[in-house]
Amino acid sequence: MLGPALRHHLFKSIWSQSLEIIAFTLVGIILYLFCDWALRMMEKQHGEALPYRNVIFFVLIMTLSLASFSLIRGFMPAGAEGTPDNNQEQQTTD
Repeated sequence: MLGPALRHHLFKSIWSQSLEIIAFTLVGIILYLFCDWALRMMEKQHGEALPYRNVIFFVLIMTLSLASFSLIRGFMPAGAEGTPDNNQEQQTTD
């Protein structure tokens, strides 16, 4: 049977990982919809379908996703990156 401290740590770890997955998924969906809208607006101003539309969409979504995911990672609590907290013992050299 798990002790209360261990149960609390496991629950906290699972919750933070779930929160991270939800946040990245929601931002990804929003970015997809925004990039699609922005590309359609560009095509509307251009008057026809843009050549290399897929490349333009890729550059838009890649740039925005890297920036926004980096911001999200900065706002996540410590230990939410899917790695355990740094409670490792440091080795001393003699």
